[in-house]
Amino acid sequence: MLPLLERLATVLSWVTSAVARVLLLIIFGVLFLQVVLRYAFGFSLPWPEEVSRYLMVWVVMLAGSLLVRDDQLVRVDFFDHFWPQRLLGYRNAAFRLMLAAMLAVLVWKGFENALFGQRRQAVTLGISFFWIYLSVPVGAALMLFHMLVLALRDLIRGPVDTGPSILNSEI
Repeated sequence: MLPLLERLATVLSWVTSAVARVLLLIIFGVLFLQVVLRYAFGFSLPWPEEVSRYLMVWVVMLAGSLLVRDDQLVRVDFFDHFWPQRLLGYRNAAFRLMLAAMLAVLVWKGFENALFGQRRQAVTLGISFFWIYLSVPVGAALMLFHMLVLALRDLIRGPVDTGPSILNSEI
């Protein structure tokens, strides 16, 4: 089951990365257009700032899920060398499950907030805030999935050294 989930996580992360990159390109294009119009022609559009702000929220939430998948979030591993290797895997899995519970709440409350946002519209874009606020539950759901896969991996295979550590680096 774990290999299947890891393959699914790989596909999801590839799609997520592609979408985040496209959104970043759109942000770049929109802001570049705005700067050129403002400084070259003395004219500016009303919507680029709003588009870039809301797309950046989507990019951050999507990129957060990629960081979770690659196990690149900030962590304190100063005392890890005191733990027996097998217990370290169980401890990591326990921490990941606690984070998964917090992410589940974020999915739930984020979706409630997105539904609440249906009643409002962005000023210059005229789109419902539902689509803007939906970035939180979508990003949190992706993070939750990756966190559960990592917890399962830690329980089955034990800890995997995936990130840089001061103990592992050469000074």
